[in-house]
Amino acid sequence: MAENKTSGKGKWILIAIIVILVLLLASAAGWWFLLRPSAAPTPAQIAKEREAKVKFIDLGSLVTNLQSSDGSTHYIQVEVQLKTYDPSIDAKVKALMPEIRNSILLLLAAQHADQVGQPQVRTDLLNEIKKRVNGILDSDGGTLPAAQTSAKQPIAAVYFSSFVIQ
Repeated sequence: MAENKTSGKGKWILIAIIVILVLLLASAAGWWFLLRPSAAPTPAQIAKEREAKVKFIDLGSLVTNLQSSDGSTHYIQVEVQLKTYDPSIDAKVKALMPEIRNSILLLLAAQHADQVGQPQVRTDLLNEIKKRVNGILDSDGGTLPAAQTSAKQPIAAVYFSSFVIQ
C-alpha cells in the first residue's frame, strides 16, 4: 500500500513538471512572436518605404516676363512639380498656393532673359524655389532654421516639367 502513495505522488510531480514546461514553452513562444526586438530596417528597406510614400504636387503653369538688357520683352513659362514624402503636405500646399505661386513668380521675374537658359541658373532656380516653398510651409511662415536638415523639410525636391523662354 505504501507503493501506491508514492506512485500517486510521483504522478502529481510529473504532471506539475509537464505543466511548468508547457508554460515555459508558451512564454517563450509569446516572447518570440510578440516581444522580441525586430531587426533594424536596412537602408534599402527604408528607401523602398520612402519611395512608396512619394507624392508630386503640381503647381500648374507660371508665366511672367523676364529682365531684358536689349529692350525687348521676354517671357518665361514654367510648370513646377514639388516632390514630398508626406501626404499631408498636399493640403497645406493647396491652402498656401497663392503665396507659393507669388514667391516663385517674383523669383522668376527677377531673372535676366540672356542668363536664365543656362543649366546652372536653372539648377539654382530649383534650389531657391525649394527653399522658398519650404519656408512658406514652415509653421512660422518664415524661413527654416539652419539646423533643420533636408530630410525633415516638407518638400524634398522641385522639378521643372516645362521650361520655355520666349
